[in-house]
Amino acid sequence: MVNSQIIQLLQDTADSFIQSTGANYKAIYNGYSCIIHDEMDFQFRKGTPMLIEASVVFGSATKNNDLEDKYNMNFVVNIQSEVNGYEIAKSLFNDIFKILTRQVKQLGQYSGKIFLTGPVLMNPYAEIEDSFCSLFTMNGSVEFSEKLVIGCKYQLSLDGTNYIDIKPRQPYCLKEATGGNDKNISNVSIMTFTKESNVLTINIVVLYEKITGSDLTTEQTNFNALMDKLYDECFGSSTQTYYLKIQAGTTTAKSFTDLICVRGQHVYDEATGENVLSLQFKVGE
Repeated sequence: MVNSQIIQLLQDTADSFIQSTGANYKAIYNGYSCIIHDEMDFQFRKGTPMLIEASVVFGSATKNNDLEDKYNMNFVVNIQSEVNGYEIAKSLFNDIFKILTRQVKQLGQYSGKIFLTGPVLMNPYAEIEDSFCSLFTMNGSVEFSEKLVIGCKYQLSLDGTNYIDIKPRQPYCLKEATGGNDKNISNVSIMTFTKESNVLTINIVVLYEKITGSDLTTEQTNFNALMDKLYDECFGSSTQTYYLKIQAGTTTAKSFTDLICVRGQHVYDEATGENVLSLQFKVGE
């Protein structure tokens, strides 16, 4: 169903690190190549210098439940390192793991969320012709659907121009109509709600994060400024207004301006060591 799309996704992601024009290019992979095979390839065990290979073995797709049009499928990525080495292959697939795991991707006609584990060394000295290679494996699974809108992107800004991606925990946007209940003229036993206006409440729970370093980019500096301001909202008065964009799947983003933080709570999670910021926003002036 999505087998070939996952193969292509892994191949494109590997190429993005290896090719000099790739979006994620790293110099340590200069001169190397990587081939992702679909399940069986009888040229897999060859000794080619500076070549990393992998084959992907898929399980069967299952349907999650009766209500949602959603499927789940497991797969395994078997990796053969460069000849007489292992560092480059392990590094490359660690990078692939970090950039793909728990990410929502379009897989042909399906929307899917990818889950991966990092590469695990299975055989450090596998013979390959007159050399050796190292064999790794990664476990993966994908949840995909043809109809469900999967994934939601949240962006927050202090100035309405520089939007920063945030990753809130189960955020919600609540619209509540305000008004009063009046008796129905034609039937006094029925109450009629008279709507006057709407109240919008947005609740966001995020982890307090900071990017450290002496040579930060403008985007990283803006990220730190946003996080510091959200942290400050939990401890004192503020006149800061916020701008928010919410995009569910590929639908048109909903934009909100002049948001004021009306409730800020800082919680230290002693089990994980994380600082959790629980924030509630309303439209203000």
